[in-house]
Amino acid sequence: MPRSMIAGCFALVAALLATLPPTFAQSKAQERPPLDIVADSLDYFAEKNLMVGTGNVEVRDRGDVLTADYMSVQTETMDVYARGNVIYRRGDNIWRGEELRYNLKTRTGDFGSFSMFFDPFYVTAEDSKRVATNEYVLNGVIITTCEGDDPAVSIHAREARIKDNRVYTKGATFYAFGFLPYLYLPSYSRSLDSHERFFQLVPGYSSRLGAFMLTAYNYRLAENLRGITHLDYRSKRGVGVGQDFVWKDRENDTYNGMIQGYYLNDDDPLRGPDSENRTEDIVDEERYRIRLTHFHEFSDRDFLLADANYLSDPFILQDFFNREYRNQVQPENRVTLTHRGDDYTAAIGLNKRLNDFYENVDRLPELTLDVPRKQIDDSGFYFESRSAASYLERVFPEDPVSGDPVAEDYDSFRIDSANTIYYPTRHFGFLNIIPRAGYRGTYYSETLSSSTVTNTAIVDDGAGNITVTTNTVSSILDEGADLRNVYQLGWEGSFKAFRTWDDYIVMGDGDGLRHVAEPYLDHTFQPRPNLTPDELPQFDSIDTIDKRHDIKLGMRNKLQTRRVKQPVDLIDLNVYTFYRVEKEDDEEDFSEIFWDADMSLVPWLLIEFDGSYDPYESEVETFSTQVSYLMDDLSRVGLEYRYRLDQQSLGGLVIDLFPQDRWSFNSSFRMDFEEDELEEQSYFIRRTGQCIGWGLGFRQVDDDEQVWLQLWLTAFPGTMIDVGY
Repeated sequence: MPRSMIAGCFALVAALLATLPPTFAQSKAQERPPLDIVADSLDYFAEKNLMVGTGNVEVRDRGDVLTADYMSVQTETMDVYARGNVIYRRGDNIWRGEELRYNLKTRTGDFGSFSMFFDPFYVTAEDSKRVATNEYVLNGVIITTCEGDDPAVSIHAREARIKDNRVYTKGATFYAFGFLPYLYLPSYSRSLDSHERFFQLVPGYSSRLGAFMLTAYNYRLAENLRGITHLDYRSKRGVGVGQDFVWKDRENDTYNGMIQGYYLNDDDPLRGPDSENRTEDIVDEERYRIRLTHFHEFSDRDFLLADANYLSDPFILQDFFNREYRNQVQPENRVTLTHRGDDYTAAIGLNKRLNDFYENVDRLPELTLDVPRKQIDDSGFYFESRSAASYLERVFPEDPVSGDPVAEDYDSFRIDSANTIYYPTRHFGFLNIIPRAGYRGTYYSETLSSSTVTNTAIVDDGAGNITVTTNTVSSILDEGADLRNVYQLGWEGSFKAFRTWDDYIVMGDGDGLRHVAEPYLDHTFQPRPNLTPDELPQFDSIDTIDKRHDIKLGMRNKLQTRRVKQPVDLIDLNVYTFYRVEKEDDEEDFSEIFWDADMSLVPWLLIEFDGSYDPYESEVETFSTQVSYLMDDLSRVGLEYRYRLDQQSLGGLVIDLFPQDRWSFNSSFRMDFEEDELEEQSYFIRRTGQCIGWGLGFRQVDDDEQVWLQLWLTAFPGTMIDVGY
């Protein structure tokens, strides 16, 4: 018989209504939705109230899907018997077997040998029964994340019960490498919805830390909260313990954060980078760190950002959390609440030093209001503003020997408001002229004045020898509150010129070529304010504002093409300099020549570089570049170089090969060309198997060499422990 589809809402109901009173039939039809049955061959035996399907049989009932080679359904009792390639799906869960006896009303039955997939877990059993809608009773159970008959890691249990996607076992034995038992628990339970609990182990060796074993036990405390407990051992430094709590809104992703605590009784705290600067007054055996981060998006307009770090000494991050140290040498302690309005952005922030061995500008608090450039009604004028009110205190660290601050702390209440009006105009159909006028007012509750006193002393030793000595004493005196006024006038001018070559093919895939040249200038006249920087407490760049009269002269060039009908910049080059209309005695007429360029001649090669050149000394003062070579398989080779005259000449190379393949490799290098020294090199080879992944790493940083091994379950690639180096 050809394949046919019989919707249960017609076939079953029609058969049953033929033998039942109308009112009773209607009530029965309302009790449960009808079945949908599909089969290559489908027969209905009315005298037995039995439907029999053979060949690709599929039954759908209230979201459940049951398929088999053969199936019979008793339409009164709703008992189902299925055999041959039986697959039962409920939501994301999949059960597979060869035979099934099941009741569609009670949703219970005898599943026999059991094989079910709770993404990402595979659960098999020698025998099983479904005793409720979301509850199974199993015997001879194996739980694993590995697909196949011989899993590399697994849990074996005599008995188990699965209820609401959580498994409860009796007599659980944990196996590694398929045959090696390493843990037995009389009872064990875990969720099958997620990777709820797992251990992480990273053994290794460091010439500075000795042999080490880093461990982490991950577990879920609530739907949006998990904990990570660390127990680490380093043979040259001792035992370290840590506790992390990580939270995240898994449903809407409106918040995330963590709190981390770590403690180590260090056997050798004076050993490490910058060891010549370490003394017992700065660092001792009791070493710890506490870190809190949190981001919360209350709405699409309001969000909170918080970051706090409390450290035992200035070297703990460098010693044990080096990757974090490189991202931020001096960690921040701040809280910012921001609101985005239709025409403004307002924020209130706090910044407070928690570690007295750092220098910092405390902001307790700081309120800011930003108004982006916006047209004033229909006048043709535009206005933008940035204002801030802050209580600022500059605090200095203590001298480790004397215990006194290296400089005297000072503070001031400051209100700053910078406001500018623009009037864009266009002339001759191509020339853009934008005059502007600005005023910046800054109120200080404390200002400064300097005083120098020279004392002369005449000493007669009684033998006719007279000595004249002078002693000069400079001091900074606190003055009262004052308002600094900064006025600015200026104008910007620019135009664009184009030339196109429509038939030009660029690098084989670019459609056409266009050159855009944009010369521009920006003239700024800012008279000397009534308060100069030496009369103000210095907190940030706002306090360094002084007179200014210069013209920025620049040329921007772009080469563009079309790829897949979208415009693409092949080259974007901006070159500029400043002509000083008024200059100081030690300044030349022109500043350095600056350049900033982005190049993407082909989609797989990105080049960025910037720098500055001193035309009077005929030498490059700064230069930096980044080159990224991207491949179709997401492999990447990156090159970076940074140069600063007589200060820095650093090069870096990053290689990341075959990141999506079973075997992958990455490596990085950092070279100090000034010292002709390889500062860092690292290599990490990784193999991702069907079930288990492993990686072997080596890193040399300065005089420290490290090697480590990592293992992880491939079902959870994001759970690799961070070795921190």
